Amino acid sequence: MKKLPIGKQSFDALRAGGMVYVDKTDIIFRMIENLDQCFISRPRRFGKSLLVSTLESLFSRGTEMFKGLAIEKLWTERTYRVMHFDFSGLECGSVESFQKDAVEKFLDIAKKAGVLDWQETAAEYRTIKILMNRICLMAENSSMVLLVDEYDSPLNESLGNPEVFSGIRKAVFDFYSSVKENSGRFRFIFVTGVSRFDRTAVFGDGPGISDLSLNPLYGSLLGYTEDEIRHYFGEHLRAAAAAIFKTGCDEVTDTQLGLVMDELRRHYDGYCFDQKASVHVYQPWSVLQFLSPAGNHEFSDYWFQDSGMSSLPDNYVRFTGGVTEGDCGTHSIDWNSFVMNTDLNSPSNRAAVLTQCGYFTIKKVADRQVRVGLPNLELRHAWAYLLSNRIRDESGISHELTDSLEDASAALHKKDFSADELTVLFNSIYKVLNSSNKIGNEYAACDTPALYCLGSGYDVRTEVPEKGGRADLTFEFMDRRIIIEMKCVREGESAETKLREAESQVLAHDYGSYIPVKPLRRFAMVFSVPLQKIVLAKEITAG
Repeated sequence: MKKLPIGKQSFDALRAGGMVYVDKTDIIFRMIENLDQCFISRPRRFGKSLLVSTLESLFSRGTEMFKGLAIEKLWTERTYRVMHFDFSGLECGSVESFQKDAVEKFLDIAKKAGVLDWQETAAEYRTIKILMNRICLMAENSSMVLLVDEYDSPLNESLGNPEVFSGIRKAVFDFYSSVKENSGRFRFIFVTGVSRFDRTAVFGDGPGISDLSLNPLYGSLLGYTEDEIRHYFGEHLRAAAAAIFKTGCDEVTDTQLGLVMDELRRHYDGYCFDQKASVHVYQPWSVLQFLSPAGNHEFSDYWFQDSGMSSLPDNYVRFTGGVTEGDCGTHSIDWNSFVMNTDLNSPSNRAAVLTQCGYFTIKKVADRQVRVGLPNLELRHAWAYLLSNRIRDESGISHELTDSLEDASAALHKKDFSADELTVLFNSIYKVLNSSNKIGNEYAACDTPALYCLGSGYDVRTEVPEKGGRADLTFEFMDRRIIIEMKCVREGESAETKLREAESQVLAHDYGSYIPVKPLRRFAMVFSVPLQKIVLAKEITAG
């Protein structure tokens, strides 16, 4: 089996190491053939840096490292002087420190590319615009390739300081103005980033850089399609299935492979980056981490755990009041507003920012309206985790309560937990999360445990459609399903009667018996609205 390219951002190193490379060079060739300047935005860990490195290798060394790839038979161009500028990690404490750091690093890159002499010193240049003007002055027409990775990193880092943000934005704008004025010096210009700021706010108005971020032709340029996962990672999928089902690789059945793909799809698929909402891709970082033997092939939330709240969503979400309950739903915004506005108070910004960061994705586009929402189970987990923590922080919950809740939640890991253990878990959740403004609200009966369990890594949904009704809580595992029918009891009502109603409803409609068929456990529970706790619970068995 070929090695997995986990964390590899160097195309040459990946190819030299004989690692799995998902060949998208036919799309890359189409882009280069048809465009001179382009920009694409994608969330973190979607392969932007590897794409930039691929372009660097192609333009600077030709097809030397592209043997067997689609572009090998298509590429006929000479080589170029390539400057690969990475804006991430630049000093952003002030506009002056940003300019100084960028000039020093970019000057060194220009020297290594052979564009400027080694005698040049950073002291001669006050800004990156002046440096770029000098670079272009020394170059011949169509002799250079400019690759800019993470162009927006300094902007995202300085969001909390409006004065610095404005100054850095102007510096970046001036840099691209210089590039635009000298575009004839470049054979190709490619820019990546997370945020799609209003184009005129960074790149300027008029003809120039083409934004491919939502172009359907490039919807699968970054990320993996399902066909690509099956084709390029087939052996790794089989090894993962063998580990999960505790069998030999040669003994893995098609059914077992299908179950693994179903789980991959639920956890990591659902990202859409095109204006027709026609192409879905998987989060590549999470797929690779799952396939890695080092991760024991667990369906964990790798992208969120490793990336956390990066600077853009963290700064922006804190600026706008934190994660909200409404963030779990879908949101509709006008197509023309589907960019990040430099005015942080712009009403459209929240949905646009969360989509660009990978927390939302495009669900549907119709009549110039974009519907966005959470793409998959991993991001549902992330949303619930962040919201649960916010509620706990705002309510000042003691560590003792939190620790007891974590102990109680271990019950769901067991296949043979009892109704009493489920009651202890739910009541612990109510005690922690219902100390906020949910007290006295009957919706807390299902919404609160669903929020906590989702944030703890379970796949749980409320109001799942069933035959003739809706199951209040449904827990999905790869190898089992749990159904909970919840009834609320108020002052003067009989908890025993409510329990019988719940049991009768589950049996009458045979809740949980749908495809894919799984081992099924069903429970009836009664939630006291005045007491905000479960007062009765029972496992339901047919007959």
